[in-house]
Amino acid sequence: MIQTLPHWQLESIFPGLDSPAFREAQERFKRDLTTLEALMDERQIYSQREPSGAEVELFETLLERFNALYTTATDIGAYLYGFISTDAFNDQAQALYSELQPLTSTLSALHKRFLAWLGAQPLETLLAESELARAHAYFLRRSQVMAQHLMSDDAEALASALEPVAGSAWSKLQQDLVSRHTARLSLPGREEAEVTLSELEILQQDESSAVREAAFGAEIALLERNAVSYAAAINSIKGEVNELTRRRGWPSALDEALFDSAISRAALGAMQQACSEQFPVFRRYLKAKARFLGKDTLPWYDLTAPVSVGAPRRYSWDEAQALVLTAFAGYSEKLAAFAQRTFAEGWCDVPPRKGKTNGAFCMDVPGVKESRVLLNFGGTLDDLFTLAHELGHAYHNHCLFEAERTPLQSDTPMTLAETASIFCETIMVNAALAKADETERLAILEQDLHGSTQLVIDIHSRFLFEQGVFDQRHQRELSQNELKQLMQEAQQATYGEALSKHHPLMWARKSHYYSTGQGFYNYPYTFGYLFGLGLYAQYQAKPEGFAERYDHLLSCTGLDDAATLARRFGIDIEDVAFWRGSLSIAAARVADYEKLVARFAP
Repeated sequence: MIQTLPHWQLESIFPGLDSPAFREAQERFKRDLTTLEALMDERQIYSQREPSGAEVELFETLLERFNALYTTATDIGAYLYGFISTDAFNDQAQALYSELQPLTSTLSALHKRFLAWLGAQPLETLLAESELARAHAYFLRRSQVMAQHLMSDDAEALASALEPVAGSAWSKLQQDLVSRHTARLSLPGREEAEVTLSELEILQQDESSAVREAAFGAEIALLERNAVSYAAAINSIKGEVNELTRRRGWPSALDEALFDSAISRAALGAMQQACSEQFPVFRRYLKAKARFLGKDTLPWYDLTAPVSVGAPRRYSWDEAQALVLTAFAGYSEKLAAFAQRTFAEGWCDVPPRKGKTNGAFCMDVPGVKESRVLLNFGGTLDDLFTLAHELGHAYHNHCLFEAERTPLQSDTPMTLAETASIFCETIMVNAALAKADETERLAILEQDLHGSTQLVIDIHSRFLFEQGVFDQRHQRELSQNELKQLMQEAQQATYGEALSKHHPLMWARKSHYYSTGQGFYNYPYTFGYLFGLGLYAQYQAKPEGFAERYDHLLSCTGLDDAATLARRFGIDIEDVAFWRGSLSIAAARVADYEKLVARFAP
């Protein structure tokens, strides 16, 4: 009997798209937004306004209203995206989401006016006289910096108003093309089928080399079909970011991204130095994998090929849930109970299907203190680890909700947003390794090292690619062929001689490149991976009381920068030695993997 995989329920957020509760939330958002704008106009909350001493009561009123509006906007946005991300053909949800965008743009413009006003406020006086200010001290200190990087109020309002028809529109085009378009694929011994990009990705994990190669070829052809549109989108987005970055006084898009990530250039440099030093180690893993597959070097379509003795193990959805719950319980009953709740209350959308967004993600719904987890579950070991990863994001949200953080206190940088997900994935990997015999250990190490290689080598190739696009986009647009060449050069620089065939269109399929609000949506994953490994090592060394301290850390990720939070655990993120220590865990696993390959290779 074929198991029916669950779709997530959205009724606990709102009963339906046509429900009175949803319509009331929409109207309340519009009404409260209009009221806020009128108040700011009346009280002359503009960047040009002359400072007149601390205005504590006005500050508290504005802060509370922004927090309330962000909660409502996030709930409405998450609810609508819950439909769109699982069914790109839902025209009603698409239309409602489109209606929401100009409103969130207005909110963004008002927020920037608020930041500019805060930049002129006497911060220490506010902190001394307002408990609410003290609770939002980190937000206020960052606001003082951000205020220095704002255009005029009119220019910021225009940028926000144009965003839905500029960068966001290009981003939506990329997502729609990826989720809506399919390829016809004919495989030996199988009927011709219409397949999505997500399904082609799953097929590249097949035991058959012929199937993997055919799926990769179909993926390239599918992406090539719309390459002109993808190139137009990425050129427009990077051009917009470059222009806004310059006008806001940032030295570069990377400098702005580092501020958003709450880390210094020194921390990024230390991490990337440690990673570059270890590229040869990860290339050894890739060469060992090639030997197992009977090849000298790997083509791209073999990167996710299974390495196992016998047929790779497949997991039903029920098995995956049970394994995750058992692994989580070995660390914390609280974590396991939370994961059980996500399953029981229908927060997961599990099966791949036409119209569904590629990949996996987790989104928060603060108004009801819930999360939603999207997967494209195919029953592989990777899917098992991905489930644990996304549940880590949901648990992070849970810790923030438990601590009753406001939206402005919960604004977690990407570098720290990946901490809980990597930590939970590490729990799952270690639990699987602890129970595995040597043949199972080989398969688990393969999956773990594949993920590690993606986070260390492939992520750095994406960083190099994006840096190159930003640099060249200052002069002119890049053609699709130039983008392909830049992608292949970045992959060659990181994968080196371990890879014989590259993916020239990886820039077309990765939605991370298509955001005006999140430049360099890559290195934070490496940061989160290695930071999470470092924390897990501390847990193994001193487990007593760790879970409580760790939960507190998760509840504080919007209350301080990464370096300050790390110091609570005795970690210096600007010291290359810390990153080397985390990478040594992966290096030991490579050595273990090489021994097992030597023993079991056909």
